[in-house]
Amino acid sequence: MYSVRPGDIFAAFLHARPQYLILAILLLIPNIVLQVFRWNFIISTVDSKPLLVSVVRSLFGGFFLGAVSPARSGEFARGFLVPGHSRMKIASLTLLEKGLNQTMIYFFGLIALFFLVPSSFKVIPILAECLVLVILFNIHRLRPHLEKFVLRFTSENIVKNSLAAFDALTVGKTGIMLLLSLLFYIIYSFQYYCLFLCFTDLSLQVACKTIPVIYLVNVLLPISIGDLGVKEMTSIKLLAPFGIAAGAAFSASLTQNMLTFIIPGFLGGIMIAAVYLQPHREALPSDDYTAPESGK
Repeated sequence: MYSVRPGDIFAAFLHARPQYLILAILLLIPNIVLQVFRWNFIISTVDSKPLLVSVVRSLFGGFFLGAVSPARSGEFARGFLVPGHSRMKIASLTLLEKGLNQTMIYFFGLIALFFLVPSSFKVIPILAECLVLVILFNIHRLRPHLEKFVLRFTSENIVKNSLAAFDALTVGKTGIMLLLSLLFYIIYSFQYYCLFLCFTDLSLQVACKTIPVIYLVNVLLPISIGDLGVKEMTSIKLLAPFGIAAGAAFSASLTQNMLTFIIPGFLGGIMIAAVYLQPHREALPSDDYTAPESGK
């Protein structure tokens, strides 16, 4: 019931509904456009804003580095692909972007978990949801404490670069970033639902209860390479009580990973190779480099 065999996966693909797969592929367009727009918005908070080509290259390069690293931790190396800016500053902004994604995952995942757990345990997701909201609305208060702590071990310039994410956390900018993250989460989840419909019959009600929890478990167990494995197994176990076959659940999750991580990661690998094969590429910045302000 909770295991999957190669034959189950083969049978699921053999009986797949291509119209839903096509729709899922088409949803890649707004999915990637939103990610590019959000990353460009976040990175525009630094002095001497990078060119759009560098923004796109760093995003896709991050996909590649994330696809070959545990829990996609390789994405924090995006700074190597943004010439003229501190790697540490770009890593800080990458942390902000990842935090926005995880905020959505925790927020909706805990709401969905409330409807899945027994009545005696429903207080747990409620308390956890309150904790997420408290952290979200008070995270800006951490800056002076972190600044004071980090300053004990390094220079003021490095502290400024490492805490660059806080510079983007103004009320207006945070609202825009959360809206973009919400739109991305909705499109990403609808794409996942379409892939389930490609392989099986899944009601929208059950999807709304389970898909956010699958994402939540995947975040809470960051032990996979490029998000492969945990989401597939979680989807099998979580959807089995609703009558969804293991082969269909596994195939839907695997296909989404292929579409959203592996293929963009492959393109990112090509972009990285193109950068490092250039004979006269620009020198990469040091960690404590601070770009000059515009007009200076």
